[in-house]
Amino acid sequence: MKRRVPVVYNDRDTWLHRRDPRAKLGVFVAMLLYMYVAPTWEWMVVSVGIGLGMVALARVPPKWIGALLALQLVNVLGILAFPAIQRMAAGGTAFGGNFDFGLKLALSWQSALLVSASLFTTMELTEITDGLRKLGVPELLCFTLEYVFLLFYVTISDLFRIMDGMKVKGLEIETRNPLKFAKNVPSLAVPMFMTVLQRSNTMMSVLTMRGYSFSNEGRELRHDLQFDGGDTMLVVAAVTVLTVTGAVNFGLLTVPFLPASGA
Repeated sequence: MKRRVPVVYNDRDTWLHRRDPRAKLGVFVAMLLYMYVAPTWEWMVVSVGIGLGMVALARVPPKWIGALLALQLVNVLGILAFPAIQRMAAGGTAFGGNFDFGLKLALSWQSALLVSASLFTTMELTEITDGLRKLGVPELLCFTLEYVFLLFYVTISDLFRIMDGMKVKGLEIETRNPLKFAKNVPSLAVPMFMTVLQRSNTMMSVLTMRGYSFSNEGRELRHDLQFDGGDTMLVVAAVTVLTVTGAVNFGLLTVPFLPASGA
C-alpha cells in the first residue's frame, strides 16, 4: 500500500545508515560552521560536491532530492539571475556587484540541503533524539522534538482522512491545483483544529506510557548506540575539512587550487 504521508527517513542499509546518530549530528554541526568560515564560493562548490557524494552514499531517492533542489530554484533566480538581468539592462555586466557573495549564498543553500538530506534521511526520529540525549541535550527539548514531529505526521494523516470523509459526503477537495486547494482550506480549518486538540492529549498519554518523559530519571534509550571506527572516521573527516577551511579563512594556511578570499 502506498504511503500517503511521506516521512523523512529512508529505510536502507548503507554505510551512512549504520553510523551512530551522534556522529551524524556532529557532521551536521560542522557543515553549518563550514558555511560561515568558507572564504569564497569555490569552497562552497567543494561542499556541494561532498553533499552529492553523501547523497549517493545514503541512497537518497533521486525524485525526493530533485524536488527539494527544485524548490531552491526561486531563491537562485532571485539572488543571481534577476540581479544579473537588471545590471545588464542598466548597461553593466552580469557578474558585477555582489555576484560572488550571491553565488556563495546560493551554493550554501544547496550544500546545506544535500548534506542535511544525506544525514537525516538515514536516521529515524527516535535515533535523532536518542543521539541528542547521549550528547547531553535536556530531556525537555528531546521530548518536545519527538512530540512536535510525531504530531505533525499524525496531523497530515488526519488531514487526508478528513478530506476522504468530505469526499464521501460529496465535497471533494482539490489537491492538485494549489490555488483551488488554498481556496478550500477554510472548509478544513475547523475539523482540523478540533482533531489536533483531541489528538494532542491522547498522544501525550501514549508517549508517556511508552517511556517518553520530561525527566531524565528512569529513562531508557530506544536504540543501542555504539560509536565505532566508522563513526570516528566520519567525525575526523568533518573536523579536518572544517579546520582546514577555517585556517584558510584566517590566513593561517593556503590551498593551491582554492582561493583564500574573494579579492
